[in-house]
Amino acid sequence: MTLLALTACAVLAGARPLLAVSEWVADAPPALLERLGTAVDPLVPKWSWPAESTIRRLLARIDADALDRAVGA
Repeated sequence: MTLLALTACAVLAGARPLLAVSEWVADAPPALLERLGTAVDPLVPKWSWPAESTIRRLLARIDADALDRAVGA
């Protein structure tokens, strides 16, 4: 859910290609990451972000109709 929220934030901020989305996510302010519930890796004291391929796979697996119903509800 968090990755989908970050992707939505990136698109709302104007990122369109998936590379731009992944770059926006990588540069997202720590306060936003915290509010969205991302976890800091306990082994590396910083946030890690998904690669473009991870975002691409997520979006490919989303049921667009179900997402539309959920957002519209």
